[in-house]
Amino acid sequence: MTEINEVSVRTDARAWLEANWNPDYGLVEWRLKLAEAGWGVPHWPSRWYGRDLPVGLVPVVEEEFRRIGAIGVAKVGIRTLAAATILEHGTDWQKEKFLLRILTGEDIWCQLFSEPGSGSDVAGAVTRAEFRGNQWVVNGQKVWTTSAHKAHWGLLLARTDWDQPKHRGLSYFIIDMKQPGVTVQPLRQMNGYASFNQVFFTDAKVEPEFLVSDVGNGWAVTTTTLMHERRGADALAAGQSPPTSRAASMRRSARKSARRWSPTSGIRSVRAASI
Repeated sequence: MTEINEVSVRTDARAWLEANWNPDYGLVEWRLKLAEAGWGVPHWPSRWYGRDLPVGLVPVVEEEFRRIGAIGVAKVGIRTLAAATILEHGTDWQKEKFLLRILTGEDIWCQLFSEPGSGSDVAGAVTRAEFRGNQWVVNGQKVWTTSAHKAHWGLLLARTDWDQPKHRGLSYFIIDMKQPGVTVQPLRQMNGYASFNQVFFTDAKVEPEFLVSDVGNGWAVTTTTLMHERRGADALAAGQSPPTSRAASMRRSARKSARRWSPTSGIRSVRAASI
């Protein structure tokens, strides 16, 4: 077995890229090849489109991409937070369904945490998810949501138990943003642009398999998402120790809280700015 070190990783990455990189590939076609070979996110598990490399060797691979001028996998936007969260907390079914399309950039994601009455207190969410029959039904409102008008999927924090302290009564879902019952309205800014949105849920549906982790464990999953957001919103890049973050502050807040909660196209044409 070849020893895993900077020299061996550089040699292997360079050989693969020189044999496979072609700027005339379609973007998704190329990214599929990257995912299948594991070079797009080499620090991910080999079972999930990686090569099990130490994160400290990821910059070596990135240098080889730059040397040859190759495009990488999709690394911009909420999709990176979705990938990090699903890798840590998701089921195998969720990983199979979502991770590859995150890497190819085919799916757009949004983050549904903030609510009009909660300010920075994410745990104060009052958007509710109730289990009716054989599915979850969501009602409520989120605000300041980037890309909600384009998103295919949303990372949703919702209250599932009103009898628990507020940090414990939350659950975390992946929700289909294109379904009936999800209404997105742009928030027009003074300059005329609408970078953010408010999102209304009226009996929106979530199938049980789209629950991330366990019912009531939404706060723990949320802190994972926020940790990667505070790292620089790039969960696909090489890991580093996160700075003091809102997620850490939230975990401290949760430990202190004892009160009950009462009723929140080809590669040449897309180059660097891509995705």
